[in-house]
Amino acid sequence: MSSRLLLFAARRYLAESGADADPGRAQLIEPTRLPGEIKAAFAAPPGAEEPAIARWGEFVDAAVATELEMVSYGERPLILHELRAGLKQAADEAGSRTALGRWFQARHDALPGTDLPETPEYLPV
Repeated sequence: MSSRLLLFAARRYLAESGADADPGRAQLIEPTRLPGEIKAAFAAPPGAEEPAIARWGEFVDAAVATELEMVSYGERPLILHELRAGLKQAADEAGSRTALGRWFQARHDALPGTDLPETPEYLPV
């Protein structure tokens, strides 16, 4: 189900976005067996103040949900820790006063796992 949500989110983002594809991101995802729309959306993230940021957020949320469906339950805390750290770094780099920075911070705050220790070696028993 989430993979369909990812495809639909990619299509909505591409319909509203005018972002150009980043060749490095396109090359990174090219070997995967994903639909073309997902590859195109991944390769063309929006700029800091583009109007399609909300649709990009929906695409990223759908990608996270799809990825977590494929990860075993025991490995999810590690993935969530890494994801939260990446979102925090992205928020810092984008700047707290930009729409993109606020979006990254909101996603960081909304993710489950805020009660986990700051170490990625933690595994629940």
